Amino acid sequence: MTRGRGRTALIVTLAVCFALAAGAGGAALVLRPANDAGPVEETAAPATAVVERGELVQTARLDGSVGFGAAAPVTTKADGIITWLPEVGEVLDRGSVALRANERPVPVLIGEVPLYRAIDKPKMEGADVSMVASNLMDLGYLYPSDIDTFETGKHFKQAVRDWQESLGVERTGILGPADVVVLSASSRVAAVSARLGDTAAGQPYTVTLTTRIVEASVPAQDAGVIGAGARATIELPDGRVVDGSIDSVDTTGEGAEAKVDAIVAIDDQAALDGVDAAAVTVRIVTRSVQDVLIVPV
Repeated sequence: MTRGRGRTALIVTLAVCFALAAGAGGAALVLRPANDAGPVEETAAPATAVVERGELVQTARLDGSVGFGAAAPVTTKADGIITWLPEVGEVLDRGSVALRANERPVPVLIGEVPLYRAIDKPKMEGADVSMVASNLMDLGYLYPSDIDTFETGKHFKQAVRDWQESLGVERTGILGPADVVVLSASSRVAAVSARLGDTAAGQPYTVTLTTRIVEASVPAQDAGVIGAGARATIELPDGRVVDGSIDSVDTTGEGAEAKVDAIVAIDDQAALDGVDAAAVTVRIVTRSVQDVLIVPV
């Protein structure tokens, strides 16, 4: 009785399977015992991405180098023999000692016009007189007044004497080209070529800016879209990135020989402590579009 019911169930099962196969349009049907079932592969979920709204930018890449800029020679007309020189890296500012000649300090003044004559009498005026007066005002030896209309007098002579006394030199109240060194701005000693014992008059060393800059070459295709004031990022050799801005863009040569260079000012000088010279990469945004849909690919 049990065998008959088993045979009947098998017949019914086969009939159902054949019916399903027929309804499937001739699809093959494979029957496996339950204990021989293979693993079922899971279908991977479709990939998705987040679409965001933001800013689309185009950047230019410039190759450059960090440094203190081009070095310029310092000229002194001091009399005597050099008995002291500043060291490389020393900063010379208004009132600093540029060198010592016969142990006499030769101080620094800041200005655009060299001292080309002796200022030794009352009612003298001119660009060189105004330069000296401006320095004495900044150093605190002369009461502030209008530089453009300044002329020498007793107050000027007394200010020179007081300054000379602070330097430890003779209080003559007179200044001449051999008494000072005039620099266009605070400067950093770049290289010293003179030695102690050399004649003081000459060009004993060179100076640069006191702040680091980046000098970079501008690719020809970007020459027309990079200008002063543009923001920039500077990638250092150790992987750090610092911010800056384009200070100036200059073109030299013509036609195929034209070369475009940019000077990049660095926002935070402290970020470059210990980096006096290095090759860097400068990136500048040349074009940006706001409020666009951005789809990652």
